[in-house]
Parts: sequence; C-alpha cells; structure tokens
Amino acid sequence: MLKLIIADDERVIRESISSLIDWNSLGIELVGTCRDGIEAYHMILDESPDIVMTDIRMPGLSGLELIERIYQADMDTQFILLSGFGEFEYAKQAMKYRVHHYLLKPCNEEQIVESMQDVIKEYYHRQAFQDLKERQKALTANLHHSIMGNIINEQIFKSDPAEYSWNAYSGFMDFYHTWYELCFLHYLEETYLNSILSLIYDYMAEHAPGIELYCIYVKNSLILFFERYQVSYEEFDVFMQSLTPKELLFQLDYKRITFQSLNQLLEVLITKIRRYGIIYYMNGLEPVPTCNYKNLITKIEQLTASLIETDGTELKPRLEELTAALNDISNTDFLKQACSRILIKLATETSYLSSVDTTEYLMDLNQQTEYGQIRYMLCKKLNEILKKSSTRSQRYSPFIDKIIHYVEDHLGDPNLTLKCIAENHLFMNVDYVSKRFSKETKQKFSNYITALRIQKAKQLLAEGHTEQIQWVAQQVGCGNNPQYFSQIFKKSTGMTPSAYAKKLNGGE
Repeated sequence: MLKLIIADDERVIRESISSLIDWNSLGIELVGTCRDGIEAYHMILDESPDIVMTDIRMPGLSGLELIERIYQADMDTQFILLSGFGEFEYAKQAMKYRVHHYLLKPCNEEQIVESMQDVIKEYYHRQAFQDLKERQKALTANLHHSIMGNIINEQIFKSDPAEYSWNAYSGFMDFYHTWYELCFLHYLEETYLNSILSLIYDYMAEHAPGIELYCIYVKNSLILFFERYQVSYEEFDVFMQSLTPKELLFQLDYKRITFQSLNQLLEVLITKIRRYGIIYYMNGLEPVPTCNYKNLITKIEQLTASLIETDGTELKPRLEELTAALNDISNTDFLKQACSRILIKLATETSYLSSVDTTEYLMDLNQQTEYGQIRYMLCKKLNEILKKSSTRSQRYSPFIDKIIHYVEDHLGDPNLTLKCIAENHLFMNVDYVSKRFSKETKQKFSNYITALRIQKAKQLLAEGHTEQIQWVAQQVGCGNNPQYFSQIFKKSTGMTPSAYAKKLNGGE
C-alpha cells in the first residue's frame, strides 16, 4: 500500500479529511496527520511517505517550503496542495517542484478521492518507467562487463600496440569520446581484497549510482576504472587513501590517472597487466582468473576466425578442431573465458548470434561450476550456430526467398499463413510450396514462423517491454491473445515471458 501523510494547521480540516475517506479502499495507508510544516517535515523524514497532502500556509514551515526541502532531499514523494481561493496563484510556484495537484478549500469527498486517484495513477506510471530504466540499465551493465572482460582477455596476448582495435565492439561501448578514470591500489594482499572492494562498491553506489565500475586484481594490486562523472575527485582520492587495513604496518599506495578516452586507458592498462601470469577480472567480489595460456588462446582465436570465414563442407572439420582445442583447457574458469571469447566474437562479427542471445547464454554459462557441463553447453551452441550457418549459406529457390522476406516484413500479422502467402502473393499451389519450403529450409513453416516470433519477443523483452506483455504479443503476431503468446514462449524457452525478462536482468 502507498503511505500518506496529511498536514494542515486547522484541526477540523485534517481530522475531517483523515476520517472522511476510506483510505484502504484506495490502496493507501494513512500513517499520520501533522499540525504544522515542521512536524510534517520530520514525519516525512521518518516515514518516507509516497504521498503528502499539505496546506499551503502553515506556521513554522509553509507548504511550499516543505515541498522545497523534500525536493532538495531528492525524495520521491508526491504532493497534493490544499489552498484557499486567493492563494491559488501563489500555489503555482510549486510547479517548479513538479507539483501539479491542488485542492481548493473547501473540498468534498469526491474531489479528494478524484485527486488522490490521479496521484496514485501518476505514481505507478513513474514507478513503471523507473523499473523499465533499471532493467535496461542492468541488461546494459551485464553486456558491458562481459565485453570488457573479453577485451582484456583478448588484448593481453597481443604484443604489438599497433594491433589494438576496438572496432568490433564500438557498437556496444564508446571507446573514443568519453573520459575515464584509472586507479591503482598497490600492496593490497589478497586476504583484504574482498573487504576493501566492498567498501569501494558501497562508496560508488552512494556517490556515483549508475556508474559501472570495472575491477582487475593482479599480484597485490587492485586496478579500477570507470567513466568520468565529475570534475573534482578530491573526496574520492581521500576515501581511497583511507582504505589501508588497520592490521597493516604500511600505507597502501594509491594513484589515479585521467584519460580522455577508453581506448587510451585500455592501451596503458593492458601494457601494465600483460606481464602477469594470472589476471583476475572481478565479477563483483568473485575473481575470475585469466591464465596466460598464450599459445592456446592464439590457436582458439585462429580457429574461431576460420570458423567465421568458412562455409559449406569445411565448417564441420573447423568446428571439430576448435572443440579439440577446448579439450586442452583444464581450468574451469579459463574454459568459461574461452567460451565467452568465442561467443562474443561470433556475436560481433557474424549475424548468427544477437546481443540478447549472447547475454542470455553467457549468464547461463557463468552459473555453471562443472567443467563437463560448460564444455557441453558450448559445443551444443556451436553446433546450433553451425547448423544455422549451413542453412543460411544455401541458395534457396527464388520463391522460398520471397516467403522468408515476406514473413520478416509481416511478422506482426496474426493471420499470416503459408496458404495466404502461396495463393495471394506467389500464386502457387500451397501443397507444393509447403513441401519445397520444408525440403529447402529443413523445417516446417509453422516451426519457422514460431521460432522467428520467439526471437522477436526476446528482443522486445530485452529492450524493457516487460510490463507490456499484451503489446509484445501483438508485435510478434499473436494478436490480442497474451495467454497464447505466453504458452508458445514457455514451450520454446521453458519459462514465461516475465520470468525470462527477470532472468535476463539478473533476477531482479
């Protein structure tokens, strides 16, 4: 339930309003009434109400002054102003604090309920919008961290700085125009890593919410880098310099460097860390090691590249070579990294994997702890890609190509059928078209269009449309039937659309 506070210096008015309305029926809990602005201010700080109904003129602290203070405190509180007729122009000043709800005294029950319903509707609309932004941010953060880990793993084995290239990832992150900060904390023993890193995460969450923090640990040195978010970092530097554990008899060595772009930062960072045998890329508080198996990495890179460049009958032996190379990896964490490198390379350099598919798959992969299961999952995915690649490399009959393009252009049509396409657009016999479609694409038309609709739905859900399941159903051709959409989605993915979106966004 939403929490409400009523503030008015006239006892009759505040008691009348509090007792006049059945607040429970509106989904509201009345947590208190206040006789002046100061009392209201303190109660707001204590109770954190969602809605405050306040008189505009009160002793000690006026309604406008109360709103200004709460606005400056950055509390997400909705206000309804009570004002006399002569105070209405004065009340308009509150608009700069996003207050748009007023009640002129005297007001009746119907007016209060109507105004309250407007505020409730606006509150939930804002909440839904905020949830959407948070889900999109979580998805982007997951993808950015996977890409950054992959870049570091990829680049540390290149000896020539001229070989640095971020073009494959430039569609996901800005490497050239955004300033970054790079920080070093030397002489930090692994025993204290988690406690120090927890303090840093807490500081960033409080002072720089929304800024992604990337962390690397190499041989008693913690390295942090993040997008520049303010001009002065004096307070941040003081905080970092204060992190030395009490048990240590010496001061941790702290240093911060500013870079005008991410690519400049990465070139310096990779040059510094590539000499270490094991490099830990931090996934929260979990260190993910990169072992310096240079020859093996080079071989996997070459085989992945050849897999991308090859088609037809050569695909299968290339895949077998790549699988054999993966068998040489005995470390579970390193195998995960190799899998991540392969899949992100396929996602960035081919059309066989979308960013949504890649993020979803990497999240599943990172949850695995058994070597055999990780290897099985990757081989299964590579075989799926191989099959898709082989299918796409085939030359379809011209009319089959027309069917595929027509379906892609009209996927949102709930009445889309092969019969309709064959008779009205190809002017061919539907039985013949159906047999040829199955023969050339190796699948029935119904399976093909369902798979296409599920893929489109995944993309829309990943973009944040999780509160609009009915709309998503319409966009992918399931009409005004979200139940049918949920059924085919669950049959294909093993979970409902809502559950899939939660999983994709880290289970939040």
